[in-house]
Amino acid sequence: MKIKANSLLFYSFLLLSSLSMTACDQALLFEENLKIADAEWHREEKARFLFNVEDTTSTYDFFLNVRHGGAYPYKNLYLFTETRSPNGLLAIDTAQMIFADQAGRWMGKGIGGIYDYQFKFKGGVEFPESGEYVVEIEQGMRDEVVPQLTDIGIRIEKRIEQ
Repeated sequence: MKIKANSLLFYSFLLLSSLSMTACDQALLFEENLKIADAEWHREEKARFLFNVEDTTSTYDFFLNVRHGGAYPYKNLYLFTETRSPNGLLAIDTAQMIFADQAGRWMGKGIGGIYDYQFKFKGGVEFPESGEYVVEIEQGMRDEVVPQLTDIGIRIEKRIEQ
């Protein structure tokens, strides 16, 4: 009898946990992360993301996700982004992501020499029309090849008014 009660309690906990995680991600419109081959991002390589927008009445927050190795040689990363709307309008932006503090310590969440970052790139974005959007990202550093970058991604979530 005690095992069944504990099992019931455990399964209830799992159910509530999964429901709360689903509720947290209800705002998620799109998220995708791409591996960078051999952890070397070449200037001519663009990360390309495609996503659909149906709700044009809401505002969204746009995040950039980056993962790098502990031997990444810089404190920052410059990115060039291009966003193309369904009707072909193009928005071009530059972002600088700061990875290390003044003392050179990595500020990302790290485990095993790999560090994860999520930066809010734009807030309060409104998509003017429904349909497929394309985001392309390329590294904008001075070097042709930037080592120790393992993943690049984007996350777009609906802004929840409080």
